[in-house]
Amino acid sequence: MPLLEIKNLHAGYGELKVLTDINFELEKGKMSVLMGPNGAGKSTLLKSIFNITKITSGNIYFEHENITKLPAYKLIGKGISYVPQGKINFGILSVRDNLLMGIHRIKDANTVEKKLEEIYTQFPILKEKQKEYAFSLSGGQQQMLAIGRALMSSPKLLLMDEPSLGLSPKLVKEMFQHIKNIRDNFGTTILVVEHNLKSIMDIADEGYILVQGGVIAHDLCCNLKKSDAMKKVFVGEFD
Repeated sequence: MPLLEIKNLHAGYGELKVLTDINFELEKGKMSVLMGPNGAGKSTLLKSIFNITKITSGNIYFEHENITKLPAYKLIGKGISYVPQGKINFGILSVRDNLLMGIHRIKDANTVEKKLEEIYTQFPILKEKQKEYAFSLSGGQQQMLAIGRALMSSPKLLLMDEPSLGLSPKLVKEMFQHIKNIRDNFGTTILVVEHNLKSIMDIADEGYILVQGGVIAHDLCCNLKKSDAMKKVFVGEFD
């Protein structure tokens, strides 16, 4: 049974319509990647799941519950976390305090410390720099912190928008290994938008191709790599 289902979704920003009749499912414990040209609606789809767009029709189901238009704080409580573009952190807070923002509803000190240690195990550099201000971190460390904060709430579904944006090739490789470990070690279902297709498709399970606000192809990544849809969208021109 799918963890997330999207049915006939139409969404955008104000009067601007971006997504048209989106339908897809995410399997529990799998990583799926959203692909498509600029302006296809990939980021808008993530934002729609997290209810920061205008949904005009359609429904989103999480664990068979209709979560369409639920506020973000309730979505987090149900097990959905979102890492937007831009390594958004609280710059004048320490690394540790940034992580604690991701679990502020939990008051039990032992639980909090256990979660911190899980994140530090995944991202050892964050433990090393836990007392430093977030603004002092490098670009790669900033991204690790943003992901670490999202993981503090033990999400069942992690939404990620361009996690490798602005990183060097070496750090991109490290970041994708971290993402793979999150799926494999935590059993987290991941939906990611990523421009570095070759690298992300090597570790993702399934892919969806979006063009002009609609899904035009869905398959295992190993099949999509050699599909006509990939060639038309990313090499030629899609009609």
